Amino acid sequence: MNLYEVTLHGTDSIYLLASTKYRALELAGDYLADAGRGDMLESGKFAVLQLDLSEEQILRSERCRACPLNE
Repeated sequence: MNLYEVTLHGTDSIYLLASTKYRALELAGDYLADAGRGDMLESGKFAVLQLDLSEEQILRSERCRACPLNE
């Protein structure tokens, strides 16, 4: 299994365990459809990043990685 971060519209992120990047997108699509927001992936404004599980890291969304922790 791999850990993926799916960032939607540059603001919200979903973290998923999936076997492939394509499967991560399927899972994110199913999750958003169940939440009534299936249109979020259709807009094409999303990014999928595979995270490295061999490194210690704090999981923060893409938009927050450059922000100081105390803000």
